[in-house]
Amino acid sequence: MSTGWQTLRASDHSVDRNFALVLLFSPSTSRELIADRLLLSIEAENSMQIASEPMLAAIRLQWWVEAIETGRHESVPLVERLLRHIEAGRVTAEELTSQIGLWQDRLASSPEDTGGCWGAMFAMLLPGQAEAAAQVGQALVDPEATVGDEALHLLAGRDSRWVWMLGLLARHRRQRGVMQDGTAHDDPLLVWRMLGWRFGIRRPSSATTSR
Repeated sequence: MSTGWQTLRASDHSVDRNFALVLLFSPSTSRELIADRLLLSIEAENSMQIASEPMLAAIRLQWWVEAIETGRHESVPLVERLLRHIEAGRVTAEELTSQIGLWQDRLASSPEDTGGCWGAMFAMLLPGQAEAAAQVGQALVDPEATVGDEALHLLAGRDSRWVWMLGLLARHRRQRGVMQDGTAHDDPLLVWRMLGWRFGIRRPSSATTSR
């Protein structure tokens, strides 16, 4: 069975592959759990985007909740991995169902609030830096959202460095321009740029930093 990180890396979607890249700079002990929680959020988002009507989206989201609560995996690799994380004490079923609950609440009250939903999810992943992480999560999907320098400073520590890099990536995407469907133009040098950001050689410009 492939790991969560491998699944992100093999995806055809550029956002998923970017998640895989930044996770190379996350603590190895938590990398797979983070990858699987990101994949769970991607599945929740797909439930919103693919379903032709709200009721179908609600059914898809509730399936994930019930699978986690009952331990019924139906040979779905992501559910199997999440259940193993629960058994190992790395995460609780309540934390995972609360994560899906962000999309359920959004579906019921504000279906268009993609940025707020992803921001809240990132705050769940980093409760110690919830506000800063929320800025990054929102900026990843909302071209109007920004990541402040103070937030990046707070996220520069070892355990949150992967979110710090996503914040830099969000700025980089904005500078390069975002296509109408919300995805960034392909950047063939992205891996090298990210290595430069990681080791302080060069960072995307901001209101308070030079190019």
